[in-house]
Amino acid sequence: MSVMTLPLRAITALFLLSATAVASAQDCAVYDEATCGNQLYSADATRLQQWCEQGTGVACSGLLREWASEARQADTRAPNDDPDLQEPAVCKEADPAYDEQACEVAAKAALSKAMGMALTGVFDQREIVLPTARLEALQSFCVAHPHGDFCREVAEEQWKAGGFAQAVAALQLSCRSGDERGCELHAPLQALGGAARPQPATTVPCGEYRSEGGLLDTLDFGDGGLVGLGLGAQARARLEDGAIRLRHDKGGDFVFQTLPGGRLVGMDEWTRMRVFQRTGGKAQCAEAVVFNVVPLPRDCPQAASGDGAAACCKAGSLQGCNTLGNQQALAGDWVKAAGSYLQVCRAGVREGCENLASAQENSAEVDAREQLQQLCEADRSGRHVACDVVATRNWTLMELGRALQDAAEESSKDDAPAPSRTRNHKR
Repeated sequence: MSVMTLPLRAITALFLLSATAVASAQDCAVYDEATCGNQLYSADATRLQQWCEQGTGVACSGLLREWASEARQADTRAPNDDPDLQEPAVCKEADPAYDEQACEVAAKAALSKAMGMALTGVFDQREIVLPTARLEALQSFCVAHPHGDFCREVAEEQWKAGGFAQAVAALQLSCRSGDERGCELHAPLQALGGAARPQPATTVPCGEYRSEGGLLDTLDFGDGGLVGLGLGAQARARLEDGAIRLRHDKGGDFVFQTLPGGRLVGMDEWTRMRVFQRTGGKAQCAEAVVFNVVPLPRDCPQAASGDGAAACCKAGSLQGCNTLGNQQALAGDWVKAAGSYLQVCRAGVREGCENLASAQENSAEVDAREQLQQLCEADRSGRHVACDVVATRNWTLMELGRALQDAAEESSKDDAPAPSRTRNHKR
């Protein structure tokens, strides 16, 4: 391959262009969208820190993101604990099950799933905490140049790291700078003074809790750990490692810990720093139910190739049946997909039960609610995972959503192809 050389005049022009860029970059100490927008998005951490120290709030936010990205890249943990994304036995040369061809198939399936998760924002589930020195630097920038959004972002990073007093102080500066969200978060925490320190939970709460603002402002804890979230939505609470966790449809959990006075405070990215005050409701609740959940076996490495999934399912492989259901769902045959998912759900695998519910969400010919209820009643213990799924799905809203989608498809038949439904099945 030949190497293209540039004439001296072109090199000189490039040098002058570069020098002009550097000169204009220095002007971004006073932020102006027209001249600084592109430079701020392409600047490195050193340049962003210089601008931040000079008082450019947007540069400070950019610096925080840059440092967070560096911390994420340096973190050696797996992005999540999904078994589908871990190295299978067929890919380990020292394992008796090693099979190069099967490994290639498994790798392709893992890549496909990882890409899908990345697109929906649930691939990387690690909680990244910035190094202490960088948290201190960000806090000092917030104090010196208190821009609303930036100081609130600093508060979130401090909260994740356990710097609760620093988080409250940063929120106060955010609020003083006119940031409404900062004020929303700061007021209830400030009212607690030095007691605004989350403590490990020892039991699942009982009764109604409310918070001002935010994505989630209602928590109504009832019997068996069922929690009403407003508008007919429900979740199931569980106590795990000192935290109250509620599974949600974003691929993770809402997480809460306790504060003095019977309050709860959010610890996850959706509820972080929001204080929930008990406002009434039940005084006593039956103990939260712990369901019997079977992990989805990884017993069909050839599931993604040809008729591999169908063959595995026929032989009794739950992974094969789940993958077959996914393939049938992608082909639009939700009735057959429901049949495949039912086999997985019957065995106590949560993915199978949730995928079965999604089949009803996409087809009026599927009665997943009745099938899940039958599985629950047949189990007799009340702890089959089907019992949890049938109790926590918002079936009314699901039916309404499907009806609206069907109406939209019907009205657009003569104009354009109907929009495809979101394939919300779990691998």
